Parts: sequence; C-alpha cells; structure tokens
Amino acid sequence: EVLRGTPTSLYGNDAVGGVVQLVTRVPEFEGAATQARGEAFASFDTAELGKTVRGTIDFGNNALASSFSAEYLKTGNRRTGSGDRIGPSGYEAKAARLAVAGKPTDDRSWSFDVHYLEQPETPRVDELVPGFGQSEPSSSEFFFAPNRRIFVHGKYTVAEGPAGLDWNADVAWQRIDADRISRDFEATDRRRESNSSDLYGLTLSASRLTDLGSWIVGAELYHDEVGSQRLEVDLLTGSSQTLASRFPDGSRVRQAAVYGNIQRQVSDRHNLSFGVRVSNDDVTLPVTAVSSAADIDSTDVSGDLGWIFDVSERWHILANVGLGFRAPNVFDLGTLGNRPGNRFNVPNTTLDSERVTQADLGVRYRTDRMRFDLMVYALRYDDRITSVGTGDVTPDGRDIVRSVNAAESSIRGVEAGVDVRIGDALSARAVLNYSWGEQEVTGSDPEPADRIPPLNGNVMLSYDAGGDYRLESWIRFADAQDRLSARDVRDSRIDPQGTPGWAVIGARLEKEYAQHWQLSVAVDNLLDKRYRVHGSGLDAPGRNLMISARYTWQ
Repeated sequence: EVLRGTPTSLYGNDAVGGVVQLVTRVPEFEGAATQARGEAFASFDTAELGKTVRGTIDFGNNALASSFSAEYLKTGNRRTGSGDRIGPSGYEAKAARLAVAGKPTDDRSWSFDVHYLEQPETPRVDELVPGFGQSEPSSSEFFFAPNRRIFVHGKYTVAEGPAGLDWNADVAWQRIDADRISRDFEATDRRRESNSSDLYGLTLSASRLTDLGSWIVGAELYHDEVGSQRLEVDLLTGSSQTLASRFPDGSRVRQAAVYGNIQRQVSDRHNLSFGVRVSNDDVTLPVTAVSSAADIDSTDVSGDLGWIFDVSERWHILANVGLGFRAPNVFDLGTLGNRPGNRFNVPNTTLDSERVTQADLGVRYRTDRMRFDLMVYALRYDDRITSVGTGDVTPDGRDIVRSVNAAESSIRGVEAGVDVRIGDALSARAVLNYSWGEQEVTGSDPEPADRIPPLNGNVMLSYDAGGDYRLESWIRFADAQDRLSARDVRDSRIDPQGTPGWAVIGARLEKEYAQHWQLSVAVDNLLDKRYRVHGSGLDAPGRNLMISARYTWQ
C-alpha cells in the first residue's frame, strides 16, 4: 500500500510524509483436503556479482495452513559506470520466515509469524572510500557486524463479534542488533559496539463496514528497551578499555495511543474521511559520563482529513490535509559517536517534538485504456530536529555536531503518473516527480533544504500478448541538483558543485516455460553510464546483466 499525505490517525503520529506499507502474505488454502505448493528462485547479476537463492513451501488446508521460506544473498564489490569495482561494498544476507494460520470457524481466525534476518558483516562504504573533498577515507574499518532482526507476531481476528463489530488483536516482539566494528583511518584503536533494541507491541481495534462507508477505533501500546556498550582495543598492546556507549545503556521508550478513523460516502459524488489520534510518548535516558539523565513525557494530538469528489465517472478531484508530530527518540537525544558526512554527534537531552502540517490536491482520470494522476503537495516542518555544528572538531578532523530543534522547513512538489494501453499487447507508463525545499536554521539565512532530490522520473514500455513471452524496456532519469544546503556542501557523499543529471536505459525479457518455469534476462544501465543518485554514498551500478529463474508448483 502506498499512501500520500499525512495519514497519522491510522499509521501513527509520525507518518508525516506518506506511508509505504508491505503487507506480509498469510498462508491460505481452499477446501478441507491437505494441499501443498511452493516456489524456488535463483538469480545472478554482473554489476555486483550478486547471487540470490530463495524458496517457499506452503502446506495445509482451509482450517490450518503453514508457510516456510528462506533466502540467501551474497554480493561482491560494486562495478560502477567508470569500470572500477568499489570496495569493500559487498555483503551477505540470510533470512527465514515461518508462518502458521488457522481458521477454526468462519468468523474466527488466528496467525503466528516468526521472521529472522541477518547481515553478518556489512561495510559502511562512504566511510571506507574517499568522498568528495577527501584525499583519504574517514575510516580504515567500519562494519555493521552483525545487523540482525528477529520478529515474532501473533494475531487474532473475530468477524461480527461482540457488539456486531470486527475485532483484531495483535501482539509482537522485535529484537534488533546493530553491532559495529570501526577504526578511524590509520588509527591503532579499534572500537567494538553492541547496540540492541527490544520492542514489545500490543494493539486492539474494532471496526465496521456499512453501506455508506466504514469506521475503525483502536488502541496501541509499545515498549522499547535499548542496550548499548562500547569497547576500545589497542591493536599495538592488546589492552582494552570501556568507552561511553553510543546510546545511553538502559534507555526506554513507551508509546501509547488511541485513534479513530471514519470514511463515509456523504452523497453520490462526495466521499470524506476523517481521523484523529491522541498519543503519549515517554522517553527515559539514564545518566552517562557525557550526558545527564532525561525523562521526556509528551502528549499530543494528530489527525487527517480527506475528500474525493467524483466530477464524472472518469474525472475525480482529491484533497488531503493533515497534522502530525514526531517526538524525539533515543537516537535524537542520546547518540554519541561518528555520523555520516564526516561528523561526530554529541548528546542533547533537551529536545522537543517536531511538528508537521501537510496538504495536497490532485486530479485523477480513469478509462478502460488510461489512468492518469496529478498531485501537488506542500509540507511544513516546525521545530525540526537538525544536526548543528558546535564549532569544534575531533582530533581526527570530524565536525562535532548535536541535534537541536533549530530548523523550520517547507517542501513543495508535484507528482504525476500515467498508464496507457496503446494496443491489445502494448502499454506504456510514465512517472515524473519534482520537489523543492527550503529551510531556515536559527541564526542563519534561509537556504535550500537538506538532501532534496532533483526532478526525476521514468518511462516504461511493456509488451504482453498473453502468451509465453513478456518484454519491457525503460528509461530512468534525474536532473542535476545544485540547490544544496550548507550541510550538503560539507557532506563528503555529495559533490559540493552539485550532483550531475543522468539517464539510463534497460530492458527485460521474460518467458514462461512448461507452465512451472519463468525465466528472465534483463540489462540495466545499458550504456554503462557513470552516475550517482543524489545523496547516495556510492556511485550506482554500471552496465548490469541480470538472469533469474523461478519454479512454482502446486
């Protein structure tokens, strides 16, 4: 699901820039007989020497179904359009998922889900490769080792339960380990960090679907515990010492909220939606050697209002307005250590919430052969948390910064997209996006906002006659971006003269074989263009040949 606007009532008070939600597939079968189905997939690409293998098997019937899947990915150093392989940039990842779902009666269902993901050692490329304005890299070592996520989720649903409502209850636990190994360039001291987060969640909602629309009310409760330790080892002597951790060890975050949202067809041509959320955020940080203890408790209201006007069967007008806020978290308040862009962050435990006001207006056109959308939007940040220099520099040359509520930003933009069926087998799609941002940091003149992408888009042609073959080709492009903030200019990932524009072309051919096989051959950046997406710490892949095979059975 992709939602524009500020849908804070349903997705949280900090959903201030739109929402992209991935809905995990739940295993499901029809009929009482035991059934099985599965899928296997393998791929290889030449730009990063990437190899992927994954498989899924589902087993069960309409009353009880299960699914198990696993995936392994390994890449090498990236080859860019210059012809060079930039390294170290390769990494390894492995993941697995087990899901079980039951439907004891027609109106009751439950599911249980376990996810595991690990990247054993992932290099921070922009720290290990010299950036713009640098003659040497910032670090000799910088690895996330490991990055790991464990997620456990249980869900229970009752249709037309008490009070005639549909009830949903969710309980979940997530563990994230974000350990690091780092060493400044040519330094003899290696730092090892252990950073973890244990997040517990409980949600309950009740909803009803009526002839005129729908409504939902719910409550949420989250509790997050942060663990953090740091050790420094002298490579010459082997001695070690404990350092102040990246985050205050034992920090806690509690979030509680109640919300409601209603969507209603108020007339034949008008559809309205309205939602409100009341949230409480309580962040507790213990005292450390470099920062004082803090307990920030804030309660605030966020909400959203939407309108759809059916001008005709083909033309529709859409509008949304929303208010949101983002309370400071442990990262904002207590981070101590290196940050991207050759910076070193020191804690600030006196931050307040950011506040956002957003509005958008658009038109939508639909026929059997064409879909067109045009949206304009404006977004205003007040009390935005930003990284501000203290005027000091670390011994190894990093700018010392701290987070403060010192910025006000405005972002405006246009999004346009069109899908056209040119013939029975040929279709085209085009997307164009433009954003413009300005910010003002206390004590400074207005300037361009940080890391605003340039004008960008893509055009794709697809041929699908309904047979065994499908063909598509595309061009992706971005204009130059030379509207840079002072922070952008100092960021070693961004050319201080601006990021040049670029365009790349590619194509893909897919073939169905013997009903069960799908083979795909694709090439991207066909002309081997050297380019960088604005704000990235690494040039994009050069010419890339991708081959994949998928086998499905049931």
